Amino acid sequence: MPWVWKGYGGKGYNKGGFQGGKGMSKGYGGGKGYSSRPQPLPEGFTVDPNTVFTGTVITYYKFQGYGFIAPDQKGALPGDKVFVFWKNIKSADRFPSLLKDSQVQFTVSVVERRGVQTLQAENICSVGGEPIAVQDEVDQKKTFVGGQNLRYTGTLKFFSPKQGFGYIKIDPGFQYDREGVPEEIRVEQQEMNCGGGNPESAENLQVEFGIWVTQKGVFKGYNVTLPGGVPLPVAAPAA
Repeated sequence: MPWVWKGYGGKGYNKGGFQGGKGMSKGYGGGKGYSSRPQPLPEGFTVDPNTVFTGTVITYYKFQGYGFIAPDQKGALPGDKVFVFWKNIKSADRFPSLLKDSQVQFTVSVVERRGVQTLQAENICSVGGEPIAVQDEVDQKKTFVGGQNLRYTGTLKFFSPKQGFGYIKIDPGFQYDREGVPEEIRVEQQEMNCGGGNPESAENLQVEFGIWVTQKGVFKGYNVTLPGGVPLPVAAPAA
């Protein structure tokens, strides 16, 4: 039986999403990689927001959209690492992401998170200023239904940027080269193609997409666009 959407907070949402699942709750709520309380800045610490740092991505959780960078300039930043969020990555990919051990450049700003003044990386890009481009390397490791370039059509039942996923109902009539493709498949945020921008909330939107299969045999949406390959609408910048 295909998954049935019962609205935000229904059974499918809670089990498959970030509330109580394996995503945001563990990553942002005290699980591995990101402590429940950000590291506070030493009293009197300041940083020039125009200073460009270089560094190495020490970890990045692509499904949660965050990670940490170790600056090359040792001792310049408290703890010798800085938090990075996907919205601050300059990227030419479908969705901004980073690869562990990759070299990047960035600026730093002081932000307040959970009532604590802490540091956050901004303007993350390749060393030299070019946009980050990692999707081709990631795509090479995927297994596709019908091949990487085969496109299917369907309806994006919903997509929630806050939760980082949505569900697509595939149009009937397709034949597949693999058994078990369900009527509805999940799509992760990094497969929402907004031309390198951030996807906005959506419901009942006609889309086209590929289908890929995880190592556990789960079918998911790939490179989701509007019909004809047009990028999806980009979310309005935060006020």
